[in-house]
Amino acid sequence: MRLNLVRCTLLLVLAGSFVFEARTVFSRQGDLLGGGVPVSIFRKPKPTRRSSSKGKPVERAQLLKLEWRLYKVLADGSEEEASLNTFRRGDRLRLGVRTNQDGYLYVIHQKSPASPGEVVFPDSKLNNGSSSVYKSEEFVLPSNCPVKISRRDCALILASATGEEIIYLFFSRDPFIDLPASASDANESISPETLEKLMNDSGQDLRPQKGSTPFSELLVNINTRDNEDIIKKVVLRKQP
Repeated sequence: MRLNLVRCTLLLVLAGSFVFEARTVFSRQGDLLGGGVPVSIFRKPKPTRRSSSKGKPVERAQLLKLEWRLYKVLADGSEEEASLNTFRRGDRLRLGVRTNQDGYLYVIHQKSPASPGEVVFPDSKLNNGSSSVYKSEEFVLPSNCPVKISRRDCALILASATGEEIIYLFFSRDPFIDLPASASDANESISPETLEKLMNDSGQDLRPQKGSTPFSELLVNINTRDNEDIIKKVVLRKQP
């Protein structure tokens, strides 16, 4: 009897592990996100940031990298990685993102280019509500939704029939002043003008590359004289 109980327990553990691994993980073999050697970067103070460079004008550090991908949420609440051009009204999606260094991550969603941006990350139910993230950790957003809602509804729902919805990804060495440092600060929406200004003020020189999974994208800021951030504007053009 005891032996049968042990066997049943092992089978349950194994079954749980298969459920946990249902999502295709970002590749760890030959990982482009983690590759690279430190280079000399010139720290550039910016009025939109809270500087943590401690007065060092030049530092040895890796170039900033960010990898992201989209998931389409299926009827049973599971998800599958999807290309950028496969969405329609009513679709549910999630976003996966990870970075190659510790830093500050912000994700903002606009239902249209003229709509205010709603804060998706930082999230009070994830990462202790903080915008501060650790390298290589993948965040899938939205995540850790309340247990009272179905797994399928734990998603960003594309509401409008046509037109564009926008997701902004911000990753920075220093925290942004105009973006919430924690979920408790994310009480107000972000104006489209603020989002555009933050993007236009960036000195990034982004080099997009194919990521480690079929539809993921790896972004590298190759500007060593302004390597303070990566800002990506993901435009979702919905199919009719």
